[in-house]
Amino acid sequence: MTSKTVSIDKPVSPVAYRDRAFISRTLVMRDGRQLQVRAHRVEALDAQAQAFLDVHPDLERLPE
Repeated sequence: MTSKTVSIDKPVSPVAYRDRAFISRTLVMRDGRQLQVRAHRVEALDAQAQAFLDVHPDLERLPE
């Protein structure tokens, strides 16, 4: 059985998420980086931010 790993150094395309709970807020990642939600929307510009937002219960990935 193989496991899939995500490299945080590999460039990725930006991914948008919809915040179902708040119109605006600041999400703080473990490394202290801040992601801004505006108009129910936040973007992840790298794999680390995408991994953080993918597991957040209030957020849903928007179709590309």
